[in-house]
Amino acid sequence: MILPATPLLVPGLVPARRPDPLAAVRDAVAGALTELVAEPTGGALPLVVAHGPAPRHGPLRPSLAGSGISDRWLPPGLPAAWGRGGHGPAGTGASVALLALAPVLGERAGDVPTLEVAGPPDAAAVAALRAAPVLVVAGGGAPGSQDRGPAALTPGVRAALREAGVDLAGARVLTFPQEDEYLPSAYRVVTA
Repeated sequence: MILPATPLLVPGLVPARRPDPLAAVRDAVAGALTELVAEPTGGALPLVVAHGPAPRHGPLRPSLAGSGISDRWLPPGLPAAWGRGGHGPAGTGASVALLALAPVLGERAGDVPTLEVAGPPDAAAVAALRAAPVLVVAGGGAPGSQDRGPAALTPGVRAALREAGVDLAGARVLTFPQEDEYLPSAYRVVTA
């Protein structure tokens, strides 16, 4: 699945707007993630895939500091593994996906592997993608891009998924139009 890589998807980070403009998006993401991890995967965890500042693979902890949001504003009750200091901080997109997985997986979310790609994938990234039972992809075009399509991805993430044989042709796209002047015209959640 592809979820929007906006920090506004994290509960508690939307400014005091009523109604919450991202409530329906958040609910759709939670429902899709619940279905995704409920599928028979033998207990294996999903792989979070996102654009990052450098290629990395392994367990990372969520941090929105790269978006100017202090970690003290992250939701309470996160997996203990993220608080022990053993995991490095993920980029914004991966962090949004990890935080979306936390209420679905509970403590197991602290062990979710993350793959961040900054450009064309290397052989290790492709192998990680092919070995993953399910993927949770942080979507959104390249920073500063005007790519706002249903499956907007950075070139590196798009190339990684293509190399791994992921086909988005039959994906279901849920579109959530927005009318707030400070938000994009729509957020999209893409599921298989």
